[in-house]
Amino acid sequence: MKNIPNLSITKNKAWSLILDAKYTYKDAKDARKTITIKNNIFHFIYSFEQEKIIKKNFSVDKETQELFNIFLPIVLNRKKNPYIVGHLAQSLDGFIATRSGESKYISCKQNIEHIHRIRAISDVILVGARTILLDNPCLTTRLVKGNNPMRLILDPNNKLKGVEKVFKHHDKNGFRIIGSNELSKEENIFKLPIVKNTFKLNHLIDLFKKLNKKIIFIEGGGYTISEFYKNNCLDRLHLCLSPTIIGKGKSSFLIENKKSMKDFKNHDIRYYKMGEDILCDMH
Repeated sequence: MKNIPNLSITKNKAWSLILDAKYTYKDAKDARKTITIKNNIFHFIYSFEQEKIIKKNFSVDKETQELFNIFLPIVLNRKKNPYIVGHLAQSLDGFIATRSGESKYISCKQNIEHIHRIRAISDVILVGARTILLDNPCLTTRLVKGNNPMRLILDPNNKLKGVEKVFKHHDKNGFRIIGSNELSKEENIFKLPIVKNTFKLNHLIDLFKKLNKKIIFIEGGGYTISEFYKNNCLDRLHLCLSPTIIGKGKSSFLIENKKSMKDFKNHDIRYYKMGEDILCDMH
């Protein structure tokens, strides 16, 4: 394969290649060191060890290269267990919403599109019931090319009615997870044990495995992502910083205080300009 600098690729075509990579790569047990992804005239070779493209037959601009840098390590991850990605959009002073819970739209339109791209490469979106009650989102990929993933809603206290938008999409791929002792005649229900008014993460991960789901997107809210974070269950966290000061609101992370600075964990982070926001790609 030869590099052909004059063969340029659009952002949309690059995104199609990323989706092709997801559908091409199936087995984390594959012993190959590289994988070749082809889409008509465009193709590239990706190194699993270096987590980057090492050869391609097209040239890219900065924005398109960043698209590859952000999404290929997720799509082509070598983890045998489910690969779990979280996303939070927060103000400069560390809040994801006002005190009343309003969060639309704390981040810019480019980050909203970014969220839809994470959805499109994921097999499951997981959110808490409070996110559904506050925002009533569809959790679909309507802004970008790509299939809608399964949507799993954590509803331990059975508060949702099943009439919210996430359950009314024509693909019928929205599901609730309720407590084992809860009674429900609805379809699209999973039941798991409740421990101290919540679900245990190992039970959730076992459910992902049972469903044969590989890439899991924890989209919200702050409590749900914090639980995965503090239990070291996040493989990657996309933290979007909006140039906004809220003053008082709902904190992005709900984790216990550390006694000393030496107790804090330093993260490997790459930074990307995303419209007016900054995306911190943490892993």
